[in-house]
Amino acid sequence: MLHGRFFRDRLGDDVAALMFREAARLDPGAKLFVNDYNVECANDPNETPERYMALIDDLRRGGAQVGGIGLQGHVSKPVGEVICDALDKLAAADLPIWITELDVGEQDEALRADDLEVVLREAYAHPAVEGVIFWGIMQGHMWRLDAALLNADGTLNLAGQRFVDLRSEWMSNARGRVDAEGQFKFRGFHGTYVVQLTTPAGTKMLKTTKGTRRSCWTSTTSDDSSINIIFSHYYAITIYTDS
Repeated sequence: MLHGRFFRDRLGDDVAALMFREAARLDPGAKLFVNDYNVECANDPNETPERYMALIDDLRRGGAQVGGIGLQGHVSKPVGEVICDALDKLAAADLPIWITELDVGEQDEALRADDLEVVLREAYAHPAVEGVIFWGIMQGHMWRLDAALLNADGTLNLAGQRFVDLRSEWMSNARGRVDAEGQFKFRGFHGTYVVQLTTPAGTKMLKTTKGTRRSCWTSTTSDDSSINIIFSHYYAITIYTDS
């Protein structure tokens, strides 16, 4: 949105806000994002976090309902501190951030794996980042020849294996019994949890998403006992049951 002026040069500088307003009118439920490239790299004077924030402010002043911030993420030789700094600055907009088109270019597969890990760790660690979308993963089916995670035959290369390893590292698993007060606590990463609760009356499967604010989700088991899943802070989940 900062790169290029095709529509603005023909329709005026306020055309982007107009597009947002019209899109919101046609689909009120849509979450509309800004989306651009190089903002996380600190190597493009046309695309800095400060300029991106100014664009978001301009859109809001023009009546645009900006629902999120997209960073395309076509990166080479990423620096973790630079990515973190950009994310910190953009988080001030109080909007969800997504890396929308991630690919990491590097001919050497081992270095590509290291670079991919840099980006994913910074994204996963930042509270404002809601998700990451890969722009492509298979050799021969991507616009970049040096960014694949899968070989042409579908097998993992070193970068793909690093992604799988990180996914495994960030999966939380816990097993145990509730205590005398009906509580079971464990530390885990944020994300979606599937909870299996077994009582003499049977087994109940619950699915919920951990948030960063205190929340409570209640269900009822087959024996009518009440279950409250309390998210009280980062990395702590307590299950309360009255039986």
